[in-house]
Amino acid sequence: MDYQGTDIETANSALARVIGGSGGAAELIAAPPPPLPFSPAFCVVNRPGQRPQYLADTYPQGAAKDAVQLYARSTYLLNPVYNAILDGLQPGLYRMADLAPDNWNPAPETPGILVEDAEEIGYRTPGWPAGLVELTLLAELPEGAMGEISFARPAAQGGYPDDLLERLRPFLPLFAAAFRQLWSREAVAPETADPDRTLRDFARAILSPREAEVVQMVLKGHSSLSISLTLGIALPTVKTPRRNAYAKLGISTQQQLFNAFLEWQRAPGCPFCPCFPRPAGPPVSA
Repeated sequence: MDYQGTDIETANSALARVIGGSGGAAELIAAPPPPLPFSPAFCVVNRPGQRPQYLADTYPQGAAKDAVQLYARSTYLLNPVYNAILDGLQPGLYRMADLAPDNWNPAPETPGILVEDAEEIGYRTPGWPAGLVELTLLAELPEGAMGEISFARPAAQGGYPDDLLERLRPFLPLFAAAFRQLWSREAVAPETADPDRTLRDFARAILSPREAEVVQMVLKGHSSLSISLTLGIALPTVKTPRRNAYAKLGISTQQQLFNAFLEWQRAPGCPFCPCFPRPAGPPVSA
């Protein structure tokens, strides 16, 4: 379906309100022309060395809205979009699944949270609605910041095909201008001390450099095969430090590693959270 004149007028009017100062992040989220199918969305600004600054979201009240806040506080460190931005991702439109690591094929071993192979990137933040696919719009902002709007829709409704992205692409310059104006009003001063320990800090006191590197990649969604291909090392060279790291952390599955990371994020001051429950029996091979 092509855009109608009224669709374009509605989108341009919403973006003009943001640029003119009478609209905020909620209007920015609502600005895409109606043919863009999405239900919930969130808007943040990613800044070097800082947590994302939350601006707005349209997720339902309750667990889903809480999950957006948890993402902004903690699990953004594992997100494919965030990590791609750190690696130099340019402004534009991106499907989340296209940015996820190759060969990601987790197996859910324990009922509960996070590791779900039905999800497009293999996991979701606790409380996040299941079965969504995401389209991310990125806009370059001053001082190395990157504005982000993530539009989600149920995977069962068809995802985000190429032709839909091409229909939205001509609006990107206006979105970028609106985002810059919004950020000039909404930006807060960077925190004097980063409240987060970065992913590189996780269990650093008890893991070797190679073990820590492998664990970080596992947390970002890489399988052992993907780590082998990415680092250019043999598969056994991945499996051994992964197995050793799991043993040192007292865990046996990838899902437990995710849980350990979340618990560690909630326990400032600890090199590794000792409260994480240790499974019975020996660690399994990765």
